[in-house]
Order: sequence, then structure tokens, then C-alpha cells
Amino acid sequence: MTVKTTTKQLGGMRVVDAKKGKRIGKVRSFVFHPREKRCIGILVKRPDAALMFHRKDLFVALDGFHVEDDQIVVHDDPAATDKGAIKSLGVDWDSCVIWVGMPAVTKSGDQLGYISSVSFDAETGVVESFTTEDGAANDLILGKRVIPVRYIKGFRKGQGVPLVQTDDADADSESVECGSVLVADEALDVPVDGGAAAAAGKAAAVVTHKAKSGAARAKAAASEKAEKAKPVARVAARKTGEAVEAGSFAVGRQLGRASGMFAAFKEEFDKASKGEDS
Repeated sequence: MTVKTTTKQLGGMRVVDAKKGKRIGKVRSFVFHPREKRCIGILVKRPDAALMFHRKDLFVALDGFHVEDDQIVVHDDPAATDKGAIKSLGVDWDSCVIWVGMPAVTKSGDQLGYISSVSFDAETGVVESFTTEDGAANDLILGKRVIPVRYIKGFRKGQGVPLVQTDDADADSESVECGSVLVADEALDVPVDGGAAAAAGKAAAVVTHKAKSGAARAKAAASEKAEKAKPVARVAARKTGEAVEAGSFAVGRQLGRASGMFAAFKEEFDKASKGEDS
């Protein structure tokens, strides 16, 4: 029987080792295959040593852990984490992607919002769907779209958010590599679920019905209420735009850190495979 899970369900979950039950950290993010539509593992944020020295995130392969008692238990197996997991998976780490927080863009260039959660098979990692939002305040304005896997085409470079964040204000914007998750144009037809926009649409349908039934006063009241709501909607839309912009920057930094970490893993693995000391 196929068991589905989501990044939202596992995100932030406590992570412990199987041998002693000792706390390792908590789930920071999810790593996806560079070419296939599947999750290959998680990144675990570990507490700083002695509250002073920063420790690198721990990579755990999807088959290197299980969920028990509302926490993630990492297997006592060299192939479960870091270099052992890298060797077992055999993917190009520099090309792996963190989907959550990235924009979903159609082939025609329309942006559907940012990915807030991904649903996938808990055993194989194969993606079933992902949910898009326009920003932190999206629930209040446009609701959410659940994009099924048949519309997901893969990862696209050259469009979306920066894959590596730079603090250099003079950096050439054309030299900064960007990325997004590519979807079919048909994804635009996926209905929006919830949010003020959907509620407003339902309210409009009710008002139209009443108007056709001769409820002129109800129509007038709805019109007056809509006029009063316009300034509020403009403010909410502006705040959503600000949230999206801030979210893009944060995601860029997140992806940059992940990219650097993958490169470090690969370097360590290459040394180990050649018999060199770290």
C-alpha cells in the first residue's frame, strides 16, 4: 500500500538517531532529484556545538530514516547519511534542488506562485503534487492551487529565484543563475481553493442570483460593501507582494547554502574514493 506524506507534515519534525535515541536536530528542508520528480532526502538542521560553533546540516537519504512517535529516526547505517548516502544515490549533488519556496512557472512564462508544500510517496519519494501560494498572506487573498504531477515538467534554470544569493550590489544580474519548477500551461486551469478571492467569487454568485430574483436591495448592499473593500484589498495585495519579494530573497539564500553544502559533500566523497585524507 502506497503511503503519502508531505513536506508540510515532516517539516520541522524532531530528528533522533536509532541507536541511542539521541536528538540530532530538526528537519530544515527537502532535497529533490535534479531531473526526476522525486524527493531524495532531507536536510537536518543541527544545533550549534557549545552554542557557539556552527555545524553543517546533515543530509539523510529518504530510505535512511523512518517516522516513529511523531519524530524522525535516522537508521544506524553508513548509507543513511552524508557521504554514504551520496554514494548510494549516485546523483549530481551540485544540481539537486530544494523545491519548497521556489516559484512554479508555466512553459509560457506565467507564474503560479511559490511552492509551499509537496506531496510524495513516503517510500520512493515520487512526487504526487505540490501546492502553490503567492506569499505569506496568500491564504487571505488568492487561496491555493494543488498542481498534480501530470502538469509538473521538472526544474528550469534561467527563470525564477537566484540559486545562489550574493550580497554584492554591483554584481551583474545576468550572471546570477536563477531557477524555478516548470509546469504545463494547463496548470493555469487548476481551480483555486479557499482564500478571499474564492469567497468573493461565491459571494458574487449569490448576489447575482438574488439580483436576478429581484433582490435589488441585496445587490445594492453588496455593491456598497465591495466599494468599501477595495482599499483593504489594495493594502492586502501590496503586503502580499512584499511578502513574496522577501520570501524570494530568503529562498535564494537557502538554495545558496544548500548548493555549497552539496559541493562540500562531493569534495569529501571524491577525496574518500581516491584514498586521500580529509
